Order: sequence, then structure tokens, then C-alpha cells
Amino acid sequence: MSTRHLADLPSRIESDPFCAARRVDPYWEGMFATGSSDGWVSASQHRRAPASQMRWSGIPTRYVTGQEEALKEMRTNRHRPSILAALGAVSSWRTVTREQLACIAGSRVMGNTYPAALSAPFSAGLLAHGYVSAGMNRLAPASQRMSMWTVGDQIDAYAQYRKSLTFAEHIAITGGQDWNSEHRFDRHNVLTTELALRVAEFCDVATVLGEKQVSLASLLAASGLQAQQADLGRRADAGIVRRDGLVIALETTASVGEAFRRKMAKWVQILQRHPTYELPLVVLVVDVSTPSQATSAAAKNTANFEIQAAIREAVRDYPGTSLNRTASRLGMVSWADWFPGPHEVSSSFEELTASFLARGTDDGEEGWRPVRLLDENELHYREGSADAGETIAMNARILAGSPYWLRPGTVPRTDQYLLDQVDGNRIDALTDPSLPDRMTGPGFTQPVAGRKWRRLVSVAPTPEFLTDA
Repeated sequence: MSTRHLADLPSRIESDPFCAARRVDPYWEGMFATGSSDGWVSASQHRRAPASQMRWSGIPTRYVTGQEEALKEMRTNRHRPSILAALGAVSSWRTVTREQLACIAGSRVMGNTYPAALSAPFSAGLLAHGYVSAGMNRLAPASQRMSMWTVGDQIDAYAQYRKSLTFAEHIAITGGQDWNSEHRFDRHNVLTTELALRVAEFCDVATVLGEKQVSLASLLAASGLQAQQADLGRRADAGIVRRDGLVIALETTASVGEAFRRKMAKWVQILQRHPTYELPLVVLVVDVSTPSQATSAAAKNTANFEIQAAIREAVRDYPGTSLNRTASRLGMVSWADWFPGPHEVSSSFEELTASFLARGTDDGEEGWRPVRLLDENELHYREGSADAGETIAMNARILAGSPYWLRPGTVPRTDQYLLDQVDGNRIDALTDPSLPDRMTGPGFTQPVAGRKWRRLVSVAPTPEFLTDA
């Protein structure tokens, strides 16, 4: 199996200082020693801190303003596209490094430690800022230390900010779901985001989706089905959408315990209950145990063994049917299999080759077989079509958390959706959809000069049905 540098792969990003080959490698360069980071600071904490401690946060004094003042500023058009990009990124991916945020938004400025555009959402409590405090990073000068963004601690502030957003902007940030904070495992989130960005940059996929968009309820709703009550909160860590509409749900894990085994058993139960024509889903477990474990033969074998054992046990208890074998819908791969060294990539990554149980196939009843997940002949999805993949990609284009190079193209008519909800069939919608600035361009960060009005619906002369009364 050949290995190349990320810079040698053909990239879908034309010009970006924060493409994968230039970003810090969060796995091999020791950004995280454990699953969580202790370097988070919110504006509310900064305001409460004594003056003698504020300087240790690293936050410039003028960066933090009052919450009401910040919300007032956010209701203007100043830095509006950049704010949408940042809020959409943390909403979809939970935790992003500043380099990942710059890559998603397509903006050099967002790669700065404290970009001016994010002062207002940080001060309002919608964003929290943190430094990676592990390894060599903690010894670097503050200006060069890797930092991260996530959802802030003032969840209620979004309800106030929401009043100043168009419907399209609200959907761009949240995807129509609640604004909430769940960033407990920073290493897990950053590695998941990094993997999705690398897939979006180098692989031939329709789109990638953050955790918020890969819920079981949403996937089943596309087939007109409802998730069971116990499964309403179930979601994968991220999703990769194939061109034919098949969703590869990523489950990243650094350790295997009883909770992980229960999770695998639950996923296999769901896969057995819903064939691909109801749930176009394949689950891929990605082993992201620390590099020290990956380079230790004993630890690596133990991690692989435990993941394989959990999958074997789940598939044994819920094998599915001859036309819907759960063994063919649950696979595994390790980070080191695809990325064997810092900024290195193996040939197996381009087609997303992973290991699946050979049970029930011509290869035999035991053992593991390699499967190229992006090969539609090797991992067949009978109900797939180019239209199915394009539909998901089209919906993802309006999300601010989607990588900027995946956003150009046809987008849904969000203005028409509002008219449909109020039975406004006799009102002409806008000729062009109402979208946030630069929604389909290279990013959300082009400044808006002066006042720019956003219309949701343009009504011509008063319709007769309104004047008849």
C-alpha cells in the first residue's frame, strides 16, 4: 500500500492557506493528550475574573464588550457573513480549530486567534474560545498556539439574535434545529471535523455533514418514517454522502468500553430493523486512539481487537436477513490506516477502504475483508441514484457549516417553504432565493458595504383575493 503527502493529492480547494496539507495535524502532532481540553474561556467568565487574572486568559482587553452591546452590534450588517460562518460551523461540528474554521469559511482572517469579526458573538456568549493545552502547543507563544471555537455558555442569547435573522440565515446556522451546546469531547470533535474536511477535499463525494445533520430521525424522515421514542436522540458523529445518496455515518472512538459495545449493539439493531431502502446508511467506526497507542504494537492490537470484538458480538446478536446483512453495513478503520504519519495519506483513503466482517459472503464465514466504501459496485446500494445524492447535497449547500467549496450550485427555495407553510400559493415568491451573503460563493466573509436590506417575500400589486373583502 503506497503512501503520499497530502500536498501531492489532487485537491478540490483551488487556493486556501488552511487546506489539509497546511493545517496542523491534530492526530500526529500531539494537540491533545486526552479527550477533553481545559483551556476554554467564555466572555461571562472573563467579565467575572479579577483584573489580575484577566491577562492570563490571553484575550485582548477590547475583545470583550457587554452582552447587550454585542447583541446590538450583531443586529447590524457588520461582519454578518463571518458571524454566520462561525456560528454555523460550531453548530454543525461542535468544536473546530481556528484553522478548520478558516477552511470551512474560506477565509484567511478566520484563521487568526482573535478575529475582529467574532468579538461580538463571543461577547454575547454565543461562542467560546479555548487553547489546546496539551503537548508542545502549550509551550508555544500565545499568538502561535492552536486555539479552538465552540458554542458559548449563553444558550438563551441565540433566541434574541434569531429575531434579526432571515429564515434562510437561521437555517444556515442551525439547519432548522435547536441551538445547544454539546462539546464535551474536544479531541473527538476536532478529529471528526478533520476527517470530514479531508474527505470533502480529496474524495469524490456529494457532501459531508456534521453531527447535527446526521440524526436517525432526520434520515428516516426522508422515507416518511418516524424513529422510535428511544432512538430520537441517536445520531452519528458525522456523515459522508456518496454520489448515489448512501450515507456513511462516522463513529469515532478512542477507547472501547461497555458504553461503546451498547452503542454498536444499538446501531446494529437499527440497521436490522431498517433495510437500505428505508435507511440509506452504513456505519463506519474510526479508531482514533492516541498516536502513542498507534505506535505501540500491543496497544494497537488491543484497540483493534476490542473494536472488532464489539462488532462481532453485535452482528452475531442481530445478523439481519439474507438481503440485509448487518455485517455488510458496519465496518471499521483506524486513523493510522488512512493517515500513517503527519500529513501522510495511504492509497486506501481515496476510496475510503475499510474492514468489514466476511460473514455471509463468498469470502467465508469468518475473518475480515477490505471494502471500498466509495465504490458503488463493491458496496452496492440498490435504491441509489444521482438524484438522491444531489438532493442531499443541495440541502447541505445552504448550511454555513458545509465546507465552502461544496456550497456552489442549486439551492432549495427557502422563501417558497415559508409561503407553503401559510398556504400562500397565490403570492408570488422572489425570483431568486433569499440567501445569506456569499452563501454559494467562496465563503461568508466578504464585507457588506453600507446598509443592505434583505427581503423575504416581494409582493407586487395587492392580489384580488385580499381586496375582495
